Amino acid sequence: MLSLNDVAAVNILEKLVDNFGFQQETSTVYRKQGIRVFCIDGSMLTAEDEVAQLDADLILVASKHVSESGRPCLLAHSTGNWGASAEYGGKPHSLSMTSAYAIHGILHTALDSVQSMGLDYMEVGMEATHHGPYSDKPLIFVELGSSPQEWKNNKMAEAVAQTIHDFCFKQPKTSPEPAAGFGGGHYVRDILKPVFENRYAVGHVASKHHFPLSKEMIFQAFSRTSEKPRTALIDWDGLKSDHRSQLVGYLAEMGFELVKV
Repeated sequence: MLSLNDVAAVNILEKLVDNFGFQQETSTVYRKQGIRVFCIDGSMLTAEDEVAQLDADLILVASKHVSESGRPCLLAHSTGNWGASAEYGGKPHSLSMTSAYAIHGILHTALDSVQSMGLDYMEVGMEATHHGPYSDKPLIFVELGSSPQEWKNNKMAEAVAQTIHDFCFKQPKTSPEPAAGFGGGHYVRDILKPVFENRYAVGHVASKHHFPLSKEMIFQAFSRTSEKPRTALIDWDGLKSDHRSQLVGYLAEMGFELVKV
C-alpha cells in the first residue's frame, strides 16, 4: 500500500512494475499473483478507513523516511501512539497490530537486497513504533530515507522494491523467538543486534522517549503483536533507572520474561 503523493513510494512502485512484474489491474491497484499494491491519494498516516477496507493478512506500506541527517537508509517499523497525542495519525494510546516475524523477515531480506546491489552505504534498520495509521490488521512501514535525493534515487528505490518483492514471494523460513522491545533511541540499534543475529524477532518497540509508560501500554506491545510474544528485550542502559524499575515491575506482574540487551 502507498500514497501517490509520496515521491519515494511512487518510485518504489515504478520499480515493482518495471523490474518485478507487477501489472496494473485498475487505476489504483497493481497485482502480481496473490500480492496486490493499493494506491491512495491522501496521506498514509491518516489512512485508517482505507486500511480497514482491505482484505489482507499483512499490510506493507512503502513510504519515504525523513530525517535531518539525510542518510541513505532502508527502515521498517510498526505503527501506533504510545501517548495521548495522535498528531501524525492513528489513535491516542493505541498500537496497531504488527507482526514480529514479518519485520524480522523484511529486515533480513533488506540486508540481502542492499548487499546484492552493492549499496553497502545504505543503513538497514528499525524505528521505534510511531505515527499512524491505526490498523487491526498487521501493518508495517517499509521506508526509503532520508531526503529527496534518496527518495528519487532509482537504485535505492529498487532495493526497497526488491525487499518487498522477495519478502512476499520468498519469505524467510526462520522463526526466532518473538519479542517486544523497550528503551534506547528512536532507531533502537541495540535492540536490533539480537534481531540481526537471528535470536529474536521484534514487533513493537517503545524507545526511551516514550517513557514513562502505563501498564496498559506495555501490555499492548505484546497483545498487539500477532505472534503474542512473552519476552521483553530491554535496552538496559537506554532507560532512566526509575523508568526501568517501573517497567521491570510491570513485566513481572504480567508474567513476561525479561532479556537485557
